Amino acid sequence: MNDREIVRDLARAYAAVAFSDETKAKAANWGRINALDANARPPIILDQLPWHEFAGHEDLKCLCADPFLRDMENYFRCELFRVRHFGADLVLPPYYPCYKVMDDTGYGISTVTQDESGHAGAQTHLFVDQLPDDASLAKLKRRVVTARPEETARRKERMEDVIGDILEVRPTGVMIWAAIWDRITFWKGAEACLWALIDEPDFVRRMMARLVEIEMDYVDQLEAQNLLAAGVGTKCHCVETYVDEERWRRIDQAHIRTEDCWISGAAQIFSEVSPAMHDEFEIEFMKPLYDRFGWVNYGCCDPLDRKIDIVRKLKTVRSISASPWTNVEMQAEAMGGDYAMMRKPNPAYVRAGYPERDAVVKETRATLAACRRNRTPVAFVLKDITTVSGRVEGLGEWVELVKAEIENG
Repeated sequence: MNDREIVRDLARAYAAVAFSDETKAKAANWGRINALDANARPPIILDQLPWHEFAGHEDLKCLCADPFLRDMENYFRCELFRVRHFGADLVLPPYYPCYKVMDDTGYGISTVTQDESGHAGAQTHLFVDQLPDDASLAKLKRRVVTARPEETARRKERMEDVIGDILEVRPTGVMIWAAIWDRITFWKGAEACLWALIDEPDFVRRMMARLVEIEMDYVDQLEAQNLLAAGVGTKCHCVETYVDEERWRRIDQAHIRTEDCWISGAAQIFSEVSPAMHDEFEIEFMKPLYDRFGWVNYGCCDPLDRKIDIVRKLKTVRSISASPWTNVEMQAEAMGGDYAMMRKPNPAYVRAGYPERDAVVKETRATLAACRRNRTPVAFVLKDITTVSGRVEGLGEWVELVKAEIENG
């Protein structure tokens, strides 16, 4: 079988799943969750996976010699792998994404790590502070984005030549992850960030003002060049963006506006600061950016159970993360039925490849009970999975444990 036929066979298998009644039902259920229907079945999704541990799996072995076709092959193999082994409520887009080609000059600043001799390959690092004072803020430059529609069209045409009679090939833009404090942490280091909030609050305000200015301009450029992503098949911080609302169904792919889009953001380093400080140095600065978008998915690994009142200041927030370190009862009570909870189960419970059954069941039951009492729509989003000790079957077993609690609770 030649490269072209390999990709076409995989595209047919993918299409069979993407256009199935089961997939359509999953998409509709996500729409109910994101429309704040507390009676909707809690969906389950897994993302940010340890793909390096699955590399030797037969289903993931790419056979194409042509690099372009090999990329297409890899996309199909990875998506089908997820469906077959731990698909849960993953919704495969009913098209093949052709990511729009663009140039981005960046912020004019980069991450610099400290000398890490003997620390190669580590997952954690120490960083050299690139923004120590006002003079260093001059390093921050306007991000210039330039669309390359001719290159996008060339790639799309080649993709369509291979699979166009099987799947639509759709140009796809950017889903924004607006976690500015995550970037600052890589530029300064965690400890330097926290000390700056205490010792140099005025400097932090000037830094945030400059970075928000850059980000707003960046979004303006993306919108003007139709480089944003929205609508069917798009994911926002790992979760599906289907919404059972007319304005979502009427998105014009030729002219996507910020109000058509989801945006996700967080200030994970602020897990260590008070609600008042989180409000002053994150929410108040970022609110003008978040409020431009149709829907906001807020939070990540930072516990927000004591901060729902400040998150409420974001006028279009729709879903809020509940990290493994969250007091889920407190957060569900604070959210009520006003937002969907994106519950992040503890990935440590799958680290050995065999789910820690008692811990998984306890965590799931507590979440379901709290959300049912408070009429809070909830989804289970297992992510940041560093290891499963090479045993992919453990993820499917985790899904079955959580599913059983949802169905029998």
